[in-house]
Amino acid sequence: MTTAPAVCYSGWDIGGAHLKVARCDNKGRVISAIELPCPLWQGVDQLRRALRTAFDSLANANDRHFVTMTGELVDVFANRQTGVSEILNCLIEYISTDKLSIYSREGWLSVDQTRVQWQAVASMNWLATASFTAASVNEGLLVDIGSTTTDVVPLQNGLPQPQGYDDYQRQQLGELAYTGAIRTPLIALTEQAPFEGRWISLAAEMFATTGDCWCLLNFLDSDQISDRSADGMPWYPAACEQRLARLLGTDADHGSSAQWQLLARWFAEKQLEKITHASLQVLSAHPSLDPQSPVIGAGIGRFIAQQLADRLQRPYLDLAMLYDNHKAAADFAPAAALALLAQQQFTQIA
Repeated sequence: MTTAPAVCYSGWDIGGAHLKVARCDNKGRVISAIELPCPLWQGVDQLRRALRTAFDSLANANDRHFVTMTGELVDVFANRQTGVSEILNCLIEYISTDKLSIYSREGWLSVDQTRVQWQAVASMNWLATASFTAASVNEGLLVDIGSTTTDVVPLQNGLPQPQGYDDYQRQQLGELAYTGAIRTPLIALTEQAPFEGRWISLAAEMFATTGDCWCLLNFLDSDQISDRSADGMPWYPAACEQRLARLLGTDADHGSSAQWQLLARWFAEKQLEKITHASLQVLSAHPSLDPQSPVIGAGIGRFIAQQLADRLQRPYLDLAMLYDNHKAAADFAPAAALALLAQQQFTQIA
């Protein structure tokens, strides 16, 4: 008699720029975690392409599948409700509805329930990460810095303690900051920068992004980045320097590598300042949070969260520690959190 294969759990985080997928086995061990380009603003076919690639890479068609999304916000959709519905339509082309659950504030939902309760589903990936983390870290400040955005979520008494839930609320409260480690245009951080001892106004163009700075400062490797650069050229240092130079209206040969690294440091400081301000705003709403509780860093930009912890004079905890030191799982934290939350709940039920 053959034994049925053990069930595995796949967590899917469908963003506007990437598809992130993580798998765990029925013992709660992370097997794999990947990120695929998915520029959803170019059309839903981008998601179809990414889904096919994910299934080919992971061989996970027989898993149980658990989904969260932020991609409903992209401007290819008329509104967020339409975005949720269109993403669901795409998913059920590849995943049987009896194997598919959608993450929400209200718990796991079926596809039909999600179409009705779409507001409880839209942009809830941060809550999955926070819920999983709070089960292990009773108190702290979760800071998940992705390629595009930063989530700041206080944890107390073993639970997430956000003030807001949708993006509109969270952007007001500092719990969602639109700045990330790779895709943020540098002109969104500041309108001027120091160079050769002078302040220079920056071109109001998307000539360079934060990924250029963190690559030049050796916090990111080019092989970690699945995004296109601002000009489509690679992420090697000379190309990053040229993109920074365009913001100043010049070329990279105008300065030395040391000068471009100093300029990158300026932009890095401005980004860290923005994330620090958001974190202090959140902390101001939670004065009872233990000042010795950690900053928990998640996301591909969690090296910035480690710098933030120093500024806030708090200990630092890397989320990879909760994922058995699986660094890719910590890079793509919501997807991994979904898989693990599902494993904990449904393995117990089984």
